[in-house]
Amino acid sequence: MTSSSSATRVHLVRHGETVMNVQVRFRGLLDVPLNDRGRMQAEEVAQHLSTAGISAVYTSPLGRAREVADEIVRASGTPEAVSLDLLANLDYGEWEGLTREECAERDAEAYELYAHDPENAYCPGGETLASAADRVMAGLREIGRLHPGESVAAVSHGVMLRLAILRVLGARGGDWQFAIPMGSSLGFEVIGERVTAVSDLDLTRPDPRKGALPTLQPAEARSGR
Repeated sequence: MTSSSSATRVHLVRHGETVMNVQVRFRGLLDVPLNDRGRMQAEEVAQHLSTAGISAVYTSPLGRAREVADEIVRASGTPEAVSLDLLANLDYGEWEGLTREECAERDAEAYELYAHDPENAYCPGGETLASAADRVMAGLREIGRLHPGESVAAVSHGVMLRLAILRVLGARGGDWQFAIPMGSSLGFEVIGERVTAVSDLDLTRPDPRKGALPTLQPAEARSGR
């Protein structure tokens, strides 16, 4: 597509791997550092973006995102990364640190919404997914307002990238947790309030780490009756 000279190209980056990614546990606002593979992924995405003309770097305030942002700063020669709360991870509340199976066991109805209806889903004791989607979209628009016509990197979290894609491209049925490799980036173009996706993304390919969604059992079976 042809870009306007006033358009901001935002490279929205998913941070690299942590031990809790390997365990497939919800990280939420826990400050979990990158593991060795995650640091390698940070270096790889930084090198990939080093030729993209990056003029500024923004990051979720969480350390695992900051590690990636710092690598991008070093590779691109930009000023220090700016922390932006709008890019923070979804607040999973009572689900923080749990696996999907554990969440489904504890809060079956809430997990069913999370798995299949993100616009109406909520995390018990935490954040609604619609609120998180509003946040990340506000973050993209804020970056666009501050950097018209520039190319900017912004480091966030897998669920936030997915929610941004859903807001831009529209809702889809079934498992919305499509594959976005850790340490990769998605391109968005921002002009004023308008945000468009400029990366090709296969929304039919599920995240290989997550596998099939947990099968929810009837309440009697879950309680052992």
